[in-house]
This record gives sequence, C-alpha cells and structure tokens, in this order.
Amino acid sequence: MSSMRAALRQLSSESLVYGLGQVSGRAVQLLLVPVLTRVLAQAEYGVSDLVFAYLQTAVLVLVFGLDGALARFFYQEPDRAARVRMASSSLAFRLATGAAAALLLALFAAPLAEGLAGSASYRGYVRIVAATLPCTLVVLFGNDVLRVTFQPWKFIVLNLVQTLLTAGLSLWLVLGEGMGVAGVLYGRLGGDAASALVALVLVRHTLAPRFSGATLRRMLAYGAPLVPVALAYGAIASVDRFVLQRACGLADVAVYGVAVKFFALVTMAVSAFQLAYGPFAFARAGAPDVGRLYARVLAAYVAVASLAAMLAGLFAPEALAVVVPPAYAGAAAPAGWLAFAAVAQGAYCVVSVGIGLALRTPLLGWSAGAAALVAVAGNALLAPRLGPLGAGIATTLAYATSAVVTYALAQRVHPVPFRGARLALVFALALALTVAGQWLAPPGAAGVLVKGLVALAFAAAALALGLHRDRGAVADAPPAPPGAAGVRTGGD
Repeated sequence: MSSMRAALRQLSSESLVYGLGQVSGRAVQLLLVPVLTRVLAQAEYGVSDLVFAYLQTAVLVLVFGLDGALARFFYQEPDRAARVRMASSSLAFRLATGAAAALLLALFAAPLAEGLAGSASYRGYVRIVAATLPCTLVVLFGNDVLRVTFQPWKFIVLNLVQTLLTAGLSLWLVLGEGMGVAGVLYGRLGGDAASALVALVLVRHTLAPRFSGATLRRMLAYGAPLVPVALAYGAIASVDRFVLQRACGLADVAVYGVAVKFFALVTMAVSAFQLAYGPFAFARAGAPDVGRLYARVLAAYVAVASLAAMLAGLFAPEALAVVVPPAYAGAAAPAGWLAFAAVAQGAYCVVSVGIGLALRTPLLGWSAGAAALVAVAGNALLAPRLGPLGAGIATTLAYATSAVVTYALAQRVHPVPFRGARLALVFALALALTVAGQWLAPPGAAGVLVKGLVALAFAAAALALGLHRDRGAVADAPPAPPGAAGVRTGGD
C-alpha cells in the first residue's frame, strides 16, 4: 500500500508540474480571447478558429502514432544508444511527413480552402498553415521526448516559449500591423518555428545522426494503427466547426470558438494529467498490483475532474460576461458541455492503457470510429437546430462514447478492477447538475449562491459514493493477467 501511495504521490506531483506549464501557457492564450474578440470582426474570429481546428486535425494524423510508440517502447530499449536511435528515427520520420504534407497543402491550397472553409479566398491562410505544420511536429516531438524522459520542467520551458512567442507575435501583427486573421496565423507560424529550435536544443542529448529503419518499423507497427484513430479524433475536433460554418455561418463558429477557449480551463488540468499518466502507467506496467493502482487513479481523476468541469460550466456565464463582448454570451451553454468532453478525454487516456499494454492498438479504431460517427451524426442533427449548443452537446457525447467503448474493449484484453458503472454515475450526475444549474439558477448574486450550493451537493454525493475510499475505487479481486480476454474482475 505504501508503494501505491508513493506512486500516486509521484503522479500527482508530475501532473502538478505539467499543470503549471499548461496553466501558464493557456493563461496567455485565454488573455488573447478578450483582445481578439474585440479587434477582429466576429466572422474573422470564426475563420481563425476554423483554420486552427483543421491544423489540429492535420497534426494529429501526421504524428502517425509515434508519440504513443515512444512512450510504449522507450524503456524497453536495452541502452542509451538504442533509445537515441529510437528518438532520432522518430524525428526524421516526422520531418519527412511534415515536409510532404506542407508541400501538398501549398499546391492544393485553393481547392482545400473552398472545400473546408467555403471560399477559395482563404487559400493564403492554408499556405500559412502548411508552413506551420513541420514546425509544430518538431515542437510536439520535443514534448514527447521530455515527457518520456521525465523532464517536466524543461517541458514547461518549451511550452512557455511557444505560447509567449505566439501570443506576442500575434498581438503585434494584429494590433500593431493591422493584419487581422493573417496576423494571428503568422504569429502561430513564428512562435512554432522558434519553439522548434528550442525543442531541438532541449532534447539534443537524445538525438544523433543514427537512423534505424528496423526501429522505425517497430514503432510504426504500433503507431500506424493509431492513424485512423487520430483521423477520427481529428474529425471530432473539426466537424463541429465545419457543420456550424455551413449551417449557421462564421458568427456561430466564432461563438463556439470562444466556448472552446473557455473550457480550456478544464482542459489544462486534464492535459496535465494525460501528459504525466502515459509514461507513468507504462513505466509501472510490470509492477505487482498495478491494476489496483490504475483503478485508484481513475477514481480520483473522475471525481476531481468532474467537480472542476462542473465549476467551469456553472460559472461560465458570469466569467464570459467579464472577458468577451455581449455578442459572445451564447458561448456559456456549449462551454458547460465541452468541459465534460475534456473529462471524458482524460478517462479515455486511463482506460486505454490496457489496450497499449496488450499491444492491441487496432482496437482503438473501433472506439474512435464509434465516437466519430456520434460526432458527425450529432452535429448534423443538433448544430443546425441549436447552433453552438448543439455542437457542444454532440462533441461531448462523442468523447463520452469514446471513453465507454474503449473501456469495454480494454477490459476484454487487459482487465483492470475499475468501478465503471459507479464512475459513470458520478460523471453523469455532475453533467446533469451543471446543465440544470445553468438553466435554472436565478441571475445575479442569488444565482452564484445557488450554483455554489449545487457544487457542494455534488461533492457530498461523490463522498457518499465512496470514491475517496480504496474499496470504493478498487474492487477487492486482483486484475487478471494480460491476454485474459473476456474476463472481468470487479466492476459494477
């Protein structure tokens, strides 16, 4: 038990360090929101949000699952030289794919702008994104290496450099030079280009001119099945904007973009946890009673993250009224839902580890496909009718689907004694109370008081369900060994 507590303390401390980096970086990004929403026309802000959503999708696909492969195999290499070969081969592949993708985007900028953003006049924006892609991939490579080598403070430095440079350049180009959307995009390009150089400096000790085709093939065998998964999640991250732009217009895309930025308050904490958890979980894969450790992590995560999402969602109207113009007030409702999408993402990270340990990554395609179908169908049905709120609901349902399906698949190939039904109840209760609080709470100070009481009621309910106790988080039976397909241990 003492070793488990020590492991949990380590995970908490590493998550806190990563969280500091996330908070610092995202805080700067959030500070840009009130500036850009006032300087740019609503349609212009919508275009910038749309373009960045597509950039995110492209990056997810072009990583080719090598981030997960690096975390999975890095410590299986016998010595430092082998690990250097692995890191160097991964970087070479990312540079090659990034350059190829940038060339294709630049060549077909006009039809891509017409198909994705509704107008060929945005082709210049596509070309800026094309130039940004290789730089972003290098920055992400640096992040991956710093995580897997347990260097969170250098990770913070890299992310702060990227954020501060991007924000500073964007503000100068938009406010000082009057470049509008192009200024925002060039700011991202300049920030990522400089950060790519910083990343290479920070991870230089893990790099050498040592390319290994065999090592790369091993990594791609693990990571390549994740490409459809990444494509599916990229679709989830962008289909909401695409449908909104087509059905409602760029103004609604802008409102939704503000909601996404606001729920980043929850995403910061979730991302910090995700960044720490992957290397943490794989490094302890062979430890005794590791299943109970994973289960305790998930229980604590769901309780804390759901409370954070509830607070963000409940007080979204009051917070947004302070930081953005009245035209963006409609962002509060989807922000409440999107906060829980972030919680579901984190839960997916925990439960998917079993699939990675069993080397069954193709299974993730089923959960990603199911989630993508929910996202497409949900946005097609809800976004035209409810606008940004409909998009937020659809996206949240998609990520929840991903977590649930991944949980079911992972339990078949690598059972872990989670209390799945109990944790799902906690998640659903927090979401229901958030939606009810937003709709039913009176305006003004009375509403703030009511929302505070609702949050306290949820905390009391979580305690009553026993999530703080070992037996409430972990079943009594130990987990079955890897490969015991179809065997369930514990659970509700």
